[in-house]
Amino acid sequence: MPLYVSEARVRDVLRIDTVIDALRAAFLAQAKGSVVNLPRSRAKLLGKSLNITAASDAAQDRYAVKIYGGGNFHIHLYDRTQGLLATMEADWLGQLRTGAANGLAAQIMARRQSKHVALIGAGRQAVAQLLALEAVGLMERVSVFARQKEKAEDFCQCMAPQLRAEWHVTESAEAAVASADIVVTATTSEVPVFDRSALKPGTHINAMGANAASRMEVDPLLVDACALLVTDDVSQARIEGGEFRALGESFDWSRVRPLSELVAQGAPERQADDITLYKSLGAGLEDLAAASALYDLIVAS
Repeated sequence: MPLYVSEARVRDVLRIDTVIDALRAAFLAQAKGSVVNLPRSRAKLLGKSLNITAASDAAQDRYAVKIYGGGNFHIHLYDRTQGLLATMEADWLGQLRTGAANGLAAQIMARRQSKHVALIGAGRQAVAQLLALEAVGLMERVSVFARQKEKAEDFCQCMAPQLRAEWHVTESAEAAVASADIVVTATTSEVPVFDRSALKPGTHINAMGANAASRMEVDPLLVDACALLVTDDVSQARIEGGEFRALGESFDWSRVRPLSELVAQGAPERQADDITLYKSLGAGLEDLAAASALYDLIVAS
């Protein structure tokens, strides 16, 4: 009998460190060739945006399909021979897997001494981003900027008991990023959310909010100047990576490396002043890994 896992059960059972470990294993499996990841498809149905991701892992004999839109999020997890294992409500699950992927990328790409995080945007996706960065040991101080200062203040007040970091609300995005080691953009903006001149040398950027071709959180000229560009799925980035696409036909896509490659091989040597960027889009293999880890925890309990 397939399991049905509610949103409350997800929140009760799954922790960010578990998801980070699961995604590390999934990207390593992808590097070894056992994972098939299908880029997200989007369609308008009944006046709502229907989004579908899917992936399989031959090493686990499992595959998953995520369907979401209109405020509903569900992952269907399958076994090759047993069929449907579980249907999971996947709002928090999706936030966790996105945060975990970004935490994993920063752990590999950012300078080891990174401790100061700038967060641009204080919405629902921002929470798991900070949970993941603290889990991988890259966050002791957080500077937060949101267009509505009250929202940033409320966010900090809500998050402060959950994390050990020192909190600070800034008056501008530029003030937030000016001394940060890691910048997280967690918005749905269609235009860059900070002036590239405010960024200090050596910063790592996790650009995770703008996951559609029409959206853009980071100045494309800054993207083009980065020493290392990484994304969770290059094929999907060609469709949805607004900052990459804005650079036009002359952009060299061979510069964009899959996260799976870095998980398997490690990041290339970097200079102290190098700026690096991870473009997070959210991929089916991440949904599969997180859902599979959750299923195993529930079955084992």
